[in-house]
Amino acid sequence: MAEIKKYWDEGAETMPIDRLRKLQGERLQELVAYAYEKTKFYRRKYDEAGVRPSDIHTIDDLKKLPLIEDDEIRNAPLEEKLSIPWNEVHQCCSSSGTTGFPEPLAMTRNDFDIACIDSAARLEWTIGVRPTDIVQHTMGLPCLSMVSRAIGAGTVGEQAGRGRLENQIVLGKMMHVTVLETMPSMAFQYFEKGKELGIDIRETDIRLIVGIGEGIAESFKKKAKDDYGTVFRDYYAASTAGELASECENGKGLHISADRIIMETVNPDTQKMLGPGEEGELVMTNLIRRAIPRIRIRISDVASVLPYEVCPCGRTHPKMSKVRGRMVQIIDIKGKKFFPIDVEEALGTIPELGYDYQIILDQPKLDRLKIKVEYKPEVKDIPILVKKVEEAIHNGLGVESDAELVPKGSIGRVLFKAQRVITTYQKS
Repeated sequence: MAEIKKYWDEGAETMPIDRLRKLQGERLQELVAYAYEKTKFYRRKYDEAGVRPSDIHTIDDLKKLPLIEDDEIRNAPLEEKLSIPWNEVHQCCSSSGTTGFPEPLAMTRNDFDIACIDSAARLEWTIGVRPTDIVQHTMGLPCLSMVSRAIGAGTVGEQAGRGRLENQIVLGKMMHVTVLETMPSMAFQYFEKGKELGIDIRETDIRLIVGIGEGIAESFKKKAKDDYGTVFRDYYAASTAGELASECENGKGLHISADRIIMETVNPDTQKMLGPGEEGELVMTNLIRRAIPRIRIRISDVASVLPYEVCPCGRTHPKMSKVRGRMVQIIDIKGKKFFPIDVEEALGTIPELGYDYQIILDQPKLDRLKIKVEYKPEVKDIPILVKKVEEAIHNGLGVESDAELVPKGSIGRVLFKAQRVITTYQKS
């Protein structure tokens, strides 16, 4: 068997940082000129800001360009942001619609083949997917199977089992699936249902979970390794922004595809650009999408671009932290602000708990965190476990809490992203 290469694109992924920054500047300059010439949306934005394409020379000039609100470009007439004639639209995708009506996302052939499929293949290769793998997809997104085939891996597509989880699990075992590509919450459903069917995930060939679409706490990753013998690695993308970053075997952040993506963080209140390691709202520029250019788009996710260092894996691109959550998910209890994933980090340290939980917001201002958590069937002393949960939350977050423990299966399972925050009061 031929030796498997270490990188998907070694020249791009191990490029010296000075050359990488030069390439970013060249691509940014070209993109801004293109967007200004080809779209009414960007011409209007840049004219209003008093900036011209000739003002952009390097990535240090990025700050001259106005920030674009996600809602602003989402709600703009399609004809004003589309840079190509309709007969050159090769593919149409859409946003997920979690924050409003799905935005149609037109793509050129290059947008789809390179900015989407090839970029995703690079990220999955970084995570550890190889041609020797058999990858199972359960999210109902056909493009993911295309990415696996681009890598050369075998696939058990989303159509296998016709959307029934029980069938997917049995077929996955029969087909010797080695990689499960899904949302973390859906992976835990897969594991739990497998147990009900008499299938121990430890006795299958599954070795790796590519976690897409939602975050997972590091403590949950460790817990899953202990419980099921599987390794989770993070993949970060946004349909409106592109294939952005993924985690290699060394962890400690996600590699940004910086030859194709410029990632910034800004203070969400002042819009001031933040430095390395400073957490704020992510702002994304996709350097290679063309049908609907995405330049300095605020994407509402909160993370940081990490201080620069070359990773032990040899990749030279900057890294970003794990995404903490979206701006709308911030929970404020007596001035202490945190995200659901911070709660998850505390819960994941307790072996007796399951993987499903809900944060209950029953009034606009909270003095205590209210949380509902599933516990494992073998637990006998519930009051002691309640105390353990509340202590873990206090130690991890510095807030008081009221924990309600419920049997596994009590919290309703969802078909798409897990609903971690439940609002029960009437918002004005």
